[in-house]
Amino acid sequence: MPLFLANLAMSSYFLALCYVLLTAMAVNKYLEVRGVLKRLQHTTWSTVQLLILSLALGSFFRSATFSTLCILDSQATADLPTGISGRNPWMRGGLPPHFGGEDAEDTDGDSAGSHAQAELGFYNKVVAVLFNLPDFLFVSSYLLLVLVWAEAFQSSRRHWFSAAVFRRKWMIFYLVFNGGLYLTQLVLYASLFLYDTNGIFDDEKQDRLSVIPAMIFYLVAAADLFLPIIIFSTWLYLTLSLSGFPFKSQSAQLRLQRVGRLVMAWSFGRILYSVMTLLTFTKTQAMLLVVVFIAAELIPIYLTLDKRLLAMLSVENYEPLLENSEFYR
Repeated sequence: MPLFLANLAMSSYFLALCYVLLTAMAVNKYLEVRGVLKRLQHTTWSTVQLLILSLALGSFFRSATFSTLCILDSQATADLPTGISGRNPWMRGGLPPHFGGEDAEDTDGDSAGSHAQAELGFYNKVVAVLFNLPDFLFVSSYLLLVLVWAEAFQSSRRHWFSAAVFRRKWMIFYLVFNGGLYLTQLVLYASLFLYDTNGIFDDEKQDRLSVIPAMIFYLVAAADLFLPIIIFSTWLYLTLSLSGFPFKSQSAQLRLQRVGRLVMAWSFGRILYSVMTLLTFTKTQAMLLVVVFIAAELIPIYLTLDKRLLAMLSVENYEPLLENSEFYR
């Protein structure tokens, strides 16, 4: 049994550094936005603040994941029976010896091999959970961005519809969707450690995940592919219901255009990530995986943390900020 994600090599170190920087950037932007809103006497929580916190939390867990992979990667070379390369020079008859450097007796080979395989199987499950956990957080961030976009769409035109009712309905959908997503996640994680005794891989070539690990990754992929459908349905509904109403101002139209482009960037990234998960996840090479993370998460998060865009979304009448606030300087 090979190590799960053993082909990351130095990529895990690079990605860990990138997500640490994004975490610091998100926390800094949150403090700046909070300071601006406080000066303008906006004391209530907004969806933009929740979005920034969600991105900071997701980036933090992603950085912790890759940092943990770096530690496990370095320890695996010395401690695990097969090492990070998947080979062990002390192998005898296809079975590893006892830990300690001495050859195992032939009579003890079976028990030693079973013990080593059990430890390696548990290690693979831990790595799979660590790698998958931030995916759910970014799915929640993606849905929260859709809510921010829908609010910007609804508030960009002069109409008589209630913004509070619209936001309340969207928040109910957001909470129900996330509740179901995280509940399913907990059930699958518990099943992986308590009931799945066959290891994380399903075939002799070790390039296909078994049922429960595959379901965990497919759940995220399905959510990523489902949300663009929600975006299109929401866009169609808002376009038809608000098409007869004019824009409030040129700045409102500009804000809608910018957040719309941001949603498109996120949608492209999440679709790319889900396709890679469904098709070639266990065979992905390190450099290709880095490219996927840059396109699917790093670039969209960086674009979301643009200070001008955050101010546009946080404050309805943001024109005075363009001239007077240090937020733009």
